[in-house]
Order: sequence, then C-alpha cells, then structure tokens
Amino acid sequence: MLPSKKCPLVGLGSGVASAIASGAIAVACGGSAGDGADDANAADASASSFGDGGGGNDSSARPDGPTGGGDGDTGAGMTHEGGVAAADSGALSGDGGPPCKRGIATNTPPSSAFVPAATVPGVSWWYNWSNRGTGAALGIEFVPMIWGSASLGGPIPSSSRYLLGFNEPNFKGQSNLTPQQAAADWPQVEALAKPLAIPLVSPAVNFCGSSTNTSGCSDPSVTDPYTWLKDFLAACTGCQVDSIAVHWYNCDLPSLQGYIDGSSSLEGFVQFGKPIWLTEFACSGSSTVAQQQAYMQAAVPYLEGNPHVARYSWFSSSNIATAQLMDATGQPTALGTVYAGLSESCR
Repeated sequence: MLPSKKCPLVGLGSGVASAIASGAIAVACGGSAGDGADDANAADASASSFGDGGGGNDSSARPDGPTGGGDGDTGAGMTHEGGVAAADSGALSGDGGPPCKRGIATNTPPSSAFVPAATVPGVSWWYNWSNRGTGAALGIEFVPMIWGSASLGGPIPSSSRYLLGFNEPNFKGQSNLTPQQAAADWPQVEALAKPLAIPLVSPAVNFCGSSTNTSGCSDPSVTDPYTWLKDFLAACTGCQVDSIAVHWYNCDLPSLQGYIDGSSSLEGFVQFGKPIWLTEFACSGSSTVAQQQAYMQAAVPYLEGNPHVARYSWFSSSNIATAQLMDATGQPTALGTVYAGLSESCR
C-alpha cells in the first residue's frame, strides 16, 4: 500500500513560539501557512512530519506505505531477518560499551553495505512502519511497529527486541487516535510485547497543527506533541511505556535540540524521564542533497552525544527524494554512504 504524500508542517525555525501562535504551521495537504510564516523562518522549516510509513486504512496515511512487510495492518506471511541482540535502550555495541543508536526508517530493506563493520559504523536497526519486515542484511535489527488500531492483532516476529507504538496518532492522516483512544488500545499493544518481555516505545508524535489551524489533528484541542503525550499517559494509568518516540522535520540543529531537550519556545521531551527515540528526521522535500547532508552531519553528533536519546532513524523515502539513503536494491546512495560512515559513540 502506498498512501499519498502529506504536506509538511512549516514555521518552526527559530521563531517557534510565534509560528505556533500565529498559525504559521501548515497542516496536512490542503492547509496553508498562516500570515506569520515568513516571520518564523518558514523557508527553512518543516517541523511536522511528512507522516510515516502508513500501512493504515486511510488513503492519505503516508508517503510510502510499509511495503517491506506487506500492509502495515497485516504483515501477513512476512518473516523477520537480521535480528541482533539489544540492550534496554538500543542495540548492544560490539565491545560492551554504550548501545548503538543509528537506524533507518525505510520501506527498502538495507543491504549488507549498512552492516556495522570495523571500517564503517553502519546502522544497527531499521523499521518500515509495519509489524513485519524482511530482506535486510543479517546484522541489522528489525523493529516492528503497531501502526494503528487496525494492526493491534499483530503478529510481531518472535525475535523482536522492541515494539514501536502507533504512528503519529495525533494526525488525522496517520493513525488518527485521540490520547484517550490510544490509551484504550494500548493494552493490546502490551499483549503483543508481554510474551517476549520486550520494551514498548510510545506512540510517535509531532506537531499536527496550530492554534489557528487544527484541521489535521485527531483531537482539535491538542495540536502539540507534548500535550498529546501527557494526555495519553494520564489516560493510560498503569500502562507500560518504556521510551518516547518523536519525529522532527526542521532542517537545523538548534530547533532539533530545543525540540528534544527543551528551550524557551519548546517544552522538550526530556520532561517525560524516559529514553527518547527520534524515529523520523530529515529536511523537507524542498531541500537539496547538500542541505540534507549538512543537516545530517550536524544532527548526528548531537544525537550520538545526547544521553537522553536512545535511538534515532533517518527518514529515507521516495517522498523526500533528496533524503534517500538507498537505491531500490538497498545499496547506499552518496548520502547513505555519509550516514553509514559518521562516527558513533558506541564504537
């Protein structure tokens, strides 16, 4: 299934607060930036996600559905390949040091060129917005996702070391769940993880709209990811949530740092006191390959060095052509070679 592309949300550069207040954040396709967009560095901002993998039943669900595992809501007949041991917050490093963090969000299974080796850090894990994945080289862990309510039945591979929760439930065009609906469904996600005794990663969130444009949000009263997560956790009393998943599409390091760690304009996700998984990040589709590379080379050292970040995965999809790390066969593009070669804190 290949859901159609969503428009990015814009307006969260250095003027994050004014962008939200003025409606400078555009919502899903059909929405538009508010009058304050120019004042909020909208030209270089793409903060809300392009969505992700899809596989849901909504035809607008996502750029690139989870083709690596069939429909993300079924995953029928798929088998897992390339599982590796994992620690509580990430894949184990080869020398017993800190866990390796680097992954790829993609529908194209990564080839052996991305396997960690003595000469190249590579990537340790990948996911495809589905509960099943196949085709990746041995040595690259697959992490399943329960994309939305329709995929609550799983199954997930018996070798799974983690389970990702719902994909952008605060977006109507994604898994489309209010915090209360997501909390009601969460016990079924827990039931899939319990037999394997594996950690659960929260629903993945981003800004779904602004105070003046809530049309893209599952709950019009909640447009920011921090509030959605707070409401979800409050409604999900006693639920198992071991890590927090987030997405971000601004193309500058300061806004990424503020988004995760907090700033004068952003609350930050460290407030939740749990390891953070940045499961989608890249520049928007209007950026050049050179701009993608510059952002990548600035962001990755920060993510590697941030003790609050357990894992991260670059968004590699045809919907952002300049961000693709692989060709159709899973071999690295020039950008993919850069990504695989960047230094890791675990080596």
